Amino acid sequence: MSDKVILSTHELSKTYTQGSEKLTVLHNVDVAVKAGEIVALVGPSGSGKSTFLQMVGLLDKPSKGQIAINGENVESLNGHQRTLKRREFIGFIYQFHYLLPEFSAVENVIIPQMIAGKSRADSRERAVELLTSLKMDHRLEHRPAALSGGEQQRVAIARALANNPKLLLADEPTGNLDPETSETVFELLMNLVRDTGVGAIIATHNMNIAERMDRILELKNGRILSY
Repeated sequence: MSDKVILSTHELSKTYTQGSEKLTVLHNVDVAVKAGEIVALVGPSGSGKSTFLQMVGLLDKPSKGQIAINGENVESLNGHQRTLKRREFIGFIYQFHYLLPEFSAVENVIIPQMIAGKSRADSRERAVELLTSLKMDHRLEHRPAALSGGEQQRVAIARALANNPKLLLADEPTGNLDPETSETVFELLMNLVRDTGVGAIIATHNMNIAERMDRILELKNGRILSY
């Protein structure tokens, strides 16, 4: 693990207005994640895990507070700047894979690289490398409908890491899988994250998985507890 801080937040807060009522989901959250560190984010449903990931992933803006990615404050960036920053620095894995159904496994990993400006040849080389490390080399040309749930999620992991992000955000990446498949996918994800040195925050309800990460952040009543 490096000493370089990839993500930091300071007094990060999010409040939603519902009619005359205000609901504060996050309250003055301070978090720092280093390069190569794998952090678990836990808490009950509705505790704000997804809201936190959306804000540090630049998909939503905080009500107040600061977010720094790779040392740069980003909360004031406009929409286009946020898109470029996400493309350059952040990878996302969701509970549902959201693969493009008309494209093969390898094409689903090639496409985000080409959008970022890489050649098709270089993009394919990187896609094959990632999918092979996830034990998907025998399924490269299969479309999502021909893949199992665990295989689809492995393609989603490869896609998230395709552009060499500095920060990986995963929202219940094994939550839609059976226990045995979940264990396999989690082990492959952990190994790949370790190999790439990306800083990762992985939201999960599975404490057995959370306890195998470097650190646990618990969201409770809108605040972060760290242990």
